Amino acid sequence: MKKLFSAVLLLLIAVPAYAGRTDCPASKILNIQIEGKKILYVQEGASWRTLGYVGIGDGTEERYSALLAAQATGFKVMVGYPVDDFDCSKTNYVTNASIVRTYNN
Repeated sequence: MKKLFSAVLLLLIAVPAYAGRTDCPASKILNIQIEGKKILYVQEGASWRTLGYVGIGDGTEERYSALLAAQATGFKVMVGYPVDDFDCSKTNYVTNASIVRTYNN
């Protein structure tokens, strides 16, 4: 019984660690907007999406810096979101990004 309980507890702890992620297609950054503390952006072929909030300490400032550099140089960027079912083609003002990957071509 103790082993079964331990196995179930381990499974419950491990499931969130394996939560999915959606990587939106890499494309150039067209617009960046800061509205209050929220950072929004638009990529070629996409609608407005949320990057995150300034001052939270979750890496949003670093991702914002990467977007600014990519926009200034014209490089493509992939932005990922921490959910399996994120729709990259729709406007989203709610879900914060979790990763930004820049490309040099």
